[in-house]
Amino acid sequence: MRWPAVCGLILLCAQTAPGFTLTGLMAQLAQVGAASASFTETKSLALLTTHLQSNGTLDYKAPDYVRKTTLAPSRQDFTLQGDVVTLSVNGEVKRFSLSQAPQLAGLVAGVRATLAGDLPELQRYYRLSLSGGMAHWQILMRPRDAGLLKIMAWMSVTGTGDKITEIDSASAKGDETKMQVNETVQHGQ
Repeated sequence: MRWPAVCGLILLCAQTAPGFTLTGLMAQLAQVGAASASFTETKSLALLTTHLQSNGTLDYKAPDYVRKTTLAPSRQDFTLQGDVVTLSVNGEVKRFSLSQAPQLAGLVAGVRATLAGDLPELQRYYRLSLSGGMAHWQILMRPRDAGLLKIMAWMSVTGTGDKITEIDSASAKGDETKMQVNETVQHGQ
C-alpha cells in the first residue's frame, strides 16, 4: 500500500481528541525556541523501482531559521533564514530569495510554519486537517495554490507534544518522501 493511501486511511480512522485544536497545538509549537534532530529520509520515485535513502541533521531557531544538512549519501546543505535560501551541493553555493521561487516558499512554509506554530502562515498555503491528541497528532496539508498543486499533492506532519516526529509528502507526479525525525536537543525560548 502506498503512503497516500496509508495516510488517508489513518486520517479516516483517527479522530481529534476532545479539546485538542489546531490553535492549541500551534500555541504549544510556538513555545519551542530552538530544536535539533537527526533524520532519515526515504524517497520513492515513480520512475524508479528502488527507494533512495539519505540521512543527516535538522536545526531550527525561532522564528524563521531552518537548516537541513544531508550527510549521506553525499553532503548537501539547505539553509533558510528569513526569506533567503542558501543551497550548498558539492562545494557549489547558491543563494536566492523565496520571492524568486514562490512554489518553494509554499513547500518550506509547511515545515517552517509548523515549527514556529504560525497557523496563519500555514493557512495561507494549505487547507489543514488535524487528527489525534497531544500524545500523537497529525496535520494533513493540502495546497491551496494552483502553482503549488502542480508540484505537491499533500504534506503530512506528525508529532508528539511539541516535537515533530515525521514529515511525509507526495509530489503531483506521484513521488513520495518519508522523513523520520529524531529530536536530539530542544531548547525553550
